[in-house]
Amino acid sequence: MEEQGLNQSRASRRMWWIATGLLVVMGVLFVVSHLWTGEAAWVHAVRAFSEAAMVGALADWFAVTALFRYPLGIPIPHTAIIPSNKARIGRSLGQFVQSNFLSREVLEGEVVNISGILARWLSQPTNRARIVRRVRALLPRMLESVEEGELRTFLDKQFEEVFSRVDLAKATGRLLRLLTSNDMHEVVLDEVVRQARGFFRSNQDWFRSQLREASPWFVPDFVDRRIFESILSKTEDTLGKALTDRQHELRQRIHGAMSALITKLESSVEAQQKGEELRDMLLANEVFRGYITVLRDGLLKELKADITSDGSHLAHALERTLANFVTTMSASEEMQRRLNRGIRSVLHTLVGEQGGHVADLISRTIDSWDASTIVNKLEEQVGSDLQYIRINGTIVGGLVGLLLYLFREVVSTYVS
Repeated sequence: MEEQGLNQSRASRRMWWIATGLLVVMGVLFVVSHLWTGEAAWVHAVRAFSEAAMVGALADWFAVTALFRYPLGIPIPHTAIIPSNKARIGRSLGQFVQSNFLSREVLEGEVVNISGILARWLSQPTNRARIVRRVRALLPRMLESVEEGELRTFLDKQFEEVFSRVDLAKATGRLLRLLTSNDMHEVVLDEVVRQARGFFRSNQDWFRSQLREASPWFVPDFVDRRIFESILSKTEDTLGKALTDRQHELRQRIHGAMSALITKLESSVEAQQKGEELRDMLLANEVFRGYITVLRDGLLKELKADITSDGSHLAHALERTLANFVTTMSASEEMQRRLNRGIRSVLHTLVGEQGGHVADLISRTIDSWDASTIVNKLEEQVGSDLQYIRINGTIVGGLVGLLLYLFREVVSTYVS
């Protein structure tokens, strides 16, 4: 950006020298044509051309200069227009931005397909890579700022405040209901039954010894063995069928118990009170607070290590997410319309309602600039074009002067 500004400044100065040099050339031609001895027609033509060209060049120089400063430092009325009216220009520019860019009609209109433009931009691998690089550069700095003492204390307080408002009983009930509604609990139940069967199989000797110790002294060993073998066979059969049959009685009993627990957690006053007691106990427990701190620091450390590594999982995930976004947006116009509505709604909420503040900010910013700052900024942007006005004025003025000379000569010939 700075390099672009320097290039514009150099181009403006170069065009200023060209326009000024052309004025000097016209002045030299004017002087030479008057000093030239003889009355050749071409001398008069050059004199008329150079004279009118100087008038046009000086007039346009005055007009261009008067926009930014006093010509030759003389405070002529209605000159230095921009510095003298920068406060009014700032107000007008602020109102223009507010009316034409921050209105509800513009922000929520259907004029621009924002998501389509974004998808096309992201369809270029170099653009996606640019975003990933920026995230990988910024995220470590953000994580380092979190490691600072005051910010960590702030985050801990925010966690405590949020956690203190959580209804553990209802939250647990809703989580369990969500699991049961999506049949995710069946997967968990399969694993629980599988682990129970594995535990029972690997600890048969211990179960047999426990049964023997609990058995009366007068019961023979072969009877204990037969009882244990029967228990073992029945347990294996029950757990095996529970794994293969989703309608098994054991699973149905567990489902019924879970449904009853969910209802109790969501509606029971007693369960809610116990949940509040557990929540308060956890918040007051230093071990729990220390665990949360360790968990937070470990997560931040892992994130920082991953994002700075060559094979960053987060970077690859972000790249895949951006690529999937492009595919989804390109394939569905309906998704584009939905996303456009969402983006425009957010823009209106974040920007549109603050349009007056944005306009006021623009006005105050421009008004705070000193005269030289605003002149330099504008000259950097339009200086070259303004010098072209001077060049055009010189050439057009000279041609008009030449045409007037030729017209006068033709008229005088016919009259005489």
